[in-house]
Amino acid sequence: MEKYKVKYGSDDKTYEFLVGEYPFKDGETCKYTVFFEDRIVASLEPDRNHVLNICNKYSGFDEELLGLLADEIEYRHPNLIPDSNE
Repeated sequence: MEKYKVKYGSDDKTYEFLVGEYPFKDGETCKYTVFFEDRIVASLEPDRNHVLNICNKYSGFDEELLGLLADEIEYRHPNLIPDSNE
């Protein structure tokens, strides 16, 4: 499992998340778990179009902020699922 930090600024506040990347689906792609202040706040998984979706949301964390964080993770990992034509 790979872990890395992602900082995101919003409304004069900076949030620092820890993102854990876990293999799943026979190693074809990865699933992401997002931590904030040592608590799991969401799990994300890619769809067929390489777009991350929230599959689990915990502790009532702001869904809009999680969506922006998903965009940042997509930016870091542009090919979350390999094309079947490759």
